[in-house]
Amino acid sequence: MDIIGNLNCRNCGAPVTSEICPYCGSKTGLTTETADMEYPVIECKEANIGFWTTVFPLAFALGFGFFGFAFPIMMSSSADDPAGAPQPWFIYLFCLPFAAVGIGAAVITILPIIRWFRLRSRGKHITATVYGYVNDNVLINGRPAQVVKLLAETPVGRRFLMYQLGGTQKPYGINTELDLLVYKDYFMIVKKKEHINW
Repeated sequence: MDIIGNLNCRNCGAPVTSEICPYCGSKTGLTTETADMEYPVIECKEANIGFWTTVFPLAFALGFGFFGFAFPIMMSSSADDPAGAPQPWFIYLFCLPFAAVGIGAAVITILPIIRWFRLRSRGKHITATVYGYVNDNVLINGRPAQVVKLLAETPVGRRFLMYQLGGTQKPYGINTELDLLVYKDYFMIVKKKEHINW
């Protein structure tokens, strides 16, 4: 049976406002975008170390950093006349935007790594339940990156965590329990290795 007017659980018929029925625990069919926020939301500072979060901005940092810092030095040393006249100021001015982009990309690359080390050294393990996914404002290859909506028990009650995955995939099933490391407002999903006893 489908959802009745988008208000009733298809499994038990109870009234629902969220992605997971609070009575029977089954998926209700509501999307995360249209579901109500039953609990307060904690803004996460994620520690995702992957291609789009570290390698991609690192490529920008190296490329723009070269033209912003190394290129003017190379031009200066090759263009100096025998009298040792300095490189014209407009070369440095031209390279300034490249340097700014390189610095910005370097900061974007370093932040997840710093968070990763902080969580690994000081983090506490918690569990959270996957409630759904929301499209992020960031596009990757023309597709929106995904934010996973997690429900976690905290010392002050239940809270929703909106965790940016840094990719376009939806790797976790609805109602799946995930292990996270948390330190202050830093969060990281811990990927457990699967052990099979043959």
